[in-house]
Amino acid sequence: MEDRYEIRGKIGQGGLGAVYKAHDIRMNRQVAIKRIMPNAEDASIPEEATRQLIKEAGSLASLQHPNIVTIYDVGSDEDGPFVVMELLTGDTLEEIIGKGSFTWQDFRHLAMQTLEALIAAQELHLVHRDLKPSNIMLTWLPSGKFQVKIVDFGLAKLSSTPSLQTIDQSDGVFGSIYFMAPEQFERVPIDLKTDLYAIGCVFYYALTGVYPFDGDTAAAVMASHLQHHVTPIQEVREGVPLWVCDWIMWHINRQPSDRPESAREALKVFVENAAANTSPELSSGSPTPAPEQSKRPRLVIPGSAPVPEVVKEPNPAQSVKTASVPKPLLPPDGSKPSVHTTSQVVHSARSAEPEEAGSSADAEPAAQSPGPSEISQSVPEEAKATTQAPTPVLKKAALKTGAKPMSLGNQTPKQSSNPTGQASPSGAPTKPTVAAPEKKKKGISNGIKMAIAAIMGILAVAIAVLLLKRSGDNAEMKVYNEMVLQASKEGTTELPIDKRKLEILLRNAASVASNTDRYAIYNALFLAKATDDTNIDARIAEFATTREIIPDVRVVLIRDVLRKRKNPAVIGTLLDFAKSTDEPKAAVAAIEASRFMASDEHFPAFLEVIQTTDDDLIRKAAEENVATIIDKTSSKSILGQTLLSAYESASNDTIRHSILRLIGRTGGEQALALARDNLDSPDVKNNIAAIVALGSWTGQDGYKLLLKYLSTASDLQLRDRAFKSAFQFTSQSTDNIQENWTLLAEQTKLQEEQLSLIRGLANIPPEPWNFAILQDIVANSDNDAAVDLAERAIIRLKDIQKIQGGNPEEEE
Repeated sequence: MEDRYEIRGKIGQGGLGAVYKAHDIRMNRQVAIKRIMPNAEDASIPEEATRQLIKEAGSLASLQHPNIVTIYDVGSDEDGPFVVMELLTGDTLEEIIGKGSFTWQDFRHLAMQTLEALIAAQELHLVHRDLKPSNIMLTWLPSGKFQVKIVDFGLAKLSSTPSLQTIDQSDGVFGSIYFMAPEQFERVPIDLKTDLYAIGCVFYYALTGVYPFDGDTAAAVMASHLQHHVTPIQEVREGVPLWVCDWIMWHINRQPSDRPESAREALKVFVENAAANTSPELSSGSPTPAPEQSKRPRLVIPGSAPVPEVVKEPNPAQSVKTASVPKPLLPPDGSKPSVHTTSQVVHSARSAEPEEAGSSADAEPAAQSPGPSEISQSVPEEAKATTQAPTPVLKKAALKTGAKPMSLGNQTPKQSSNPTGQASPSGAPTKPTVAAPEKKKKGISNGIKMAIAAIMGILAVAIAVLLLKRSGDNAEMKVYNEMVLQASKEGTTELPIDKRKLEILLRNAASVASNTDRYAIYNALFLAKATDDTNIDARIAEFATTREIIPDVRVVLIRDVLRKRKNPAVIGTLLDFAKSTDEPKAAVAAIEASRFMASDEHFPAFLEVIQTTDDDLIRKAAEENVATIIDKTSSKSILGQTLLSAYESASNDTIRHSILRLIGRTGGEQALALARDNLDSPDVKNNIAAIVALGSWTGQDGYKLLLKYLSTASDLQLRDRAFKSAFQFTSQSTDNIQENWTLLAEQTKLQEEQLSLIRGLANIPPEPWNFAILQDIVANSDNDAAVDLAERAIIRLKDIQKIQGGNPEEEE
């Protein structure tokens, strides 16, 4: 490397290694060089890891895209593997959002450019795995337009021991945990939808300045992701179209199957909605109203309250509830004025006067607005009358022709009677009208009169029936509107209804097409309280599980309405439905809705689902229900014996592994022996099942067995899983906290393990013992990334102590 690249200085330190600024002598250009440190602590790892790193990084060099940092070269020398890439100057998204959240205009460009990059990567089947604001940079083109650049694309997976998160030089102690998909915590295979979840979290953060999934500790943030505790974006940020809020929430759905299929689909929906919902701030002409049939992304938000549509189209003067006030992005100081002022200058009202020649345009021309040469004169008259193109803003002196302006005549001149033969207003002479001779009228026969009378009688009856039905419909609509309005009022905790009103709400839930109305209905159903003997929960459950309705409506009725009403009496109905339905999503929703209502008596039913279903998602949902029951029960040993019997009789390994993961929550000597047998098994899947089980073990015996296994693990994949399980147990433990962290620190060897350990220590209350562990890392670690992060963690803990009124020096 020394023959070609001159190192000019260190830019920063990250989880993958150090980043340096360098000069490429051969190409005469500035570059950035990232040295990747696979696992310097283990002498048996580097050779094979280096070969694999170079191979995979080389494949990334084929990913040439204007919104992804370009990789120029890969190689290896005596200091290990390195990647040479484009040197960027600009700010990370993290730095920008720290100063102010994005305006809607700037967000449009951010979203479209980012998704363009993801489309290019997904075409090559590349998954970033670590998308977060610090891995997205904004650079400025000479014209003054910002350009999005995703950095470290694919490099996150080049580490031979993937971790829960990697950090770059600008990362905080938490790293990317705020933006990780639930499946990354659950240790299941990840795919492109993992990146879509992460970028959805980034979009949420960019518009609000707050994380969609938050918590006081790392464990709390993980739980927020896993339990999908998220506030709909429209409740946090005003001034953004509702379809944008729905679109972002679509990305961060709990289940991957509920997210966009790909970045291509996500961008397609975004572009279609942006074109159909043009607002005055986004178009150089008159606003185009959004069509009723505009496609909206499917929205499934388990765990969030249904809310009516309250978001208006963007208005620069509108108040916001974000953590940071939206600010337009401007080119760096000293740059020439931007020729792209769409996002930099926003007017709340457009002047009627034409702009001076040579002045900067206030907005980009709307992409869907046709120019003069594109207007077809064969457009139907009725279409022309209703879909006029926006009038372009003309500059002064733009028209110098002597011809009078001419319209595209979409009106037909009326014919008038003109007996004189003079020219009509249209220029063509009209033919005189000749009166026809009057014919003698014939009388109507009695038979025809009787037929007419009969027809008129039938019509009168039909009209009366129609009017009566319309009167009934109007009365029902009035009742419906009153219920929805009452439910949407602030402070409403109950909505008194009877059987008739309940049926009105359910009929509307099944038929209404608007997301706005659906959420209003869901909210009313959630708040409903019977004024007669109607069993509201039983009726909603019956309706949701037997009625032919839109699948998405069924899912939300079950998951959002019944789950929040928390009536255990409906669990039987939901379980019967889950076992018999051919709609997997609805079956999963039925099981998830039962989770926090279930008790010991429901344990056998959910265990039966685990033993009999062929659907992995349904089995996983049932497994989580059983885990919840075990965590709440006072009869762990009894349930443990039932699980041990089920394990012995399991028909396949998938069921056995699921039950083994649950056995760990009950503990006991037999369970520990079973876990030990699986750890010693030659089957890797058995090893992994035991490792995961030990991560949620009840009691210290399982944890110590896991640490013993970790101390001798030679397989990198198994060691990685063992460390993650141990870290999970440690970060979630409420007893023996100091002992557990100290034991884990003793077994921490690899770079990524050290970084995870440091993050964990930095996110628990400051105590002398966690200061001691961090200071030991600073003093004794030969890993620059770990030392740097430990120093920052110590500073963070000291700051917390100062806020709490403690004395860091004395505590240490």
